[in-house]
Amino acid sequence: MPNITHILRAEIDLSQPVPEICGVIAHVLQAWPGREREVLSKLREAIDDYLKVLEKGEGERGKPLRESGRGK
Repeated sequence: MPNITHILRAEIDLSQPVPEICGVIAHVLQAWPGREREVLSKLREAIDDYLKVLEKGEGERGKPLRESGRGK
């Protein structure tokens, strides 16, 4: 039985992070037809969690967001 993996590789213009990230999200959602709301809800949770960290002053700019393990 073949092992099939869906991989999206993206180059984004970091001078325009919001529209670039939105474009990536739109493409990822195409791979999850009928489950877009679920994916976006989990993404919202991850963003909200990271915003809380930043608000507490615990986050350092430039450090990558650690994956919370959600949605796996």
